[in-house]
Amino acid sequence: MPVDFITIVCHFDSILSIWYATAMESTGKPNDPLGRFALSIFWINGLLLRTGDRLTRSIGQSSARWQVLGRVGYQPQTVAQIARDMGHARQSVQRVADVLAKEGLVVYQDNPANRRAPLLELTPHGAEMLRTISSLNEEWARHIMTKLNPEQLDAVADALEEIAHILEADEQQTSQQETRKNAISQNNW
Repeated sequence: MPVDFITIVCHFDSILSIWYATAMESTGKPNDPLGRFALSIFWINGLLLRTGDRLTRSIGQSSARWQVLGRVGYQPQTVAQIARDMGHARQSVQRVADVLAKEGLVVYQDNPANRRAPLLELTPHGAEMLRTISSLNEEWARHIMTKLNPEQLDAVADALEEIAHILEADEQQTSQQETRKNAISQNNW
């Protein structure tokens, strides 16, 4: 059964992992290692996001909120930095940040490096919320680690980091090539 564009778009946001899990079940595993790897990453990402939503639901939070709180808990950042680091659209991070600000969990502060891009910073209430979320996560992590092999998990994390470096380098190289190609195209006009 073919999947149309509307179906894909409808499933894109928080349901992305469910769509990929369904696609994997209905069509089988991809034949190529990179395709299998990508689908597995999407599947695991979806599982982790749903776990985060479940862990934080009782305190009125979500995985999306947790991700933003966690990023600014590490250090104040602009919405664009958070979006870029997390691989999300700036607008979606902006919506979450605005809700967190309205709830008093974060505040926008002046950014000396760029007046038009304020820094997002945790409030004391936000820091307390992040500690609560971390506590809930630690409890779940202790439970799930009884079912996982720590050495295998470390090896997988090392391999993922190596793959991430390769993908980042390729992304930068492709971006530079596109920039040069666009510059040449503009000069030909």
